Amino acid sequence: MACVCLAAWAAAQSDPPPPPHVIGAREATRLLVNQAKPDYPAVAHDNYIQGQVQMELMVGVDGHVRRAHVLHGHPLLAASALNCVHKWVYRPFVTSSGPTAFSTLVKIVFDLSQRERTQFPATPERDLAQRVKLPEVVERFAPPPGSPSVQLRVLVGDDGRAIDSSLVSGPAALLARAQNNLSRWKFQPARWGNMAIPWYLDVTVPAESGAHSEVSAAPKQH
Repeated sequence: MACVCLAAWAAAQSDPPPPPHVIGAREATRLLVNQAKPDYPAVAHDNYIQGQVQMELMVGVDGHVRRAHVLHGHPLLAASALNCVHKWVYRPFVTSSGPTAFSTLVKIVFDLSQRERTQFPATPERDLAQRVKLPEVVERFAPPPGSPSVQLRVLVGDDGRAIDSSLVSGPAALLARAQNNLSRWKFQPARWGNMAIPWYLDVTVPAESGAHSEVSAAPKQH
């Protein structure tokens, strides 16, 4: 009997946690007790970049944001929004079973409408992109031959870290393992002139736990 109980206990320990409750943006907003405001990135401001950043938040039982993922948004604005929402605090979401984690969608708007519209260039995002030197991989973890991989769109921060990623192609079941490998990659951040800035980069990432370090030549500084 002791063996049966022990096996049942071990099985219970290995069960994945239940998925968080999904609540609407309006209901989540009513739970907010601390909503930090994002900084408007200077490079975005000076280049007439504006728009919305849409994100999915995972909020813990204690009301703190545990994970934030960008669904859509310009990289300069997305990096600022990610930094901001990690400071948000919610009142616990309470169900009949007590406080529980939840997920919700949020939208942060960066608006330059106070400027005279006549000052805006016709294609500010394209104009900026043409002057940006893209991020580059400095160190990656290469898979053994024949290992599965997925393509990710990575938001590389101005410090060279991958601060967010989305699946571009490949099996969704491999995403978590690929993101775990990605967390050990190192990047040379994008540059606008001499300034490091956040930017997107599409990369192929192994979804193999046995991936090994592969160091690339560091890009030259400009």
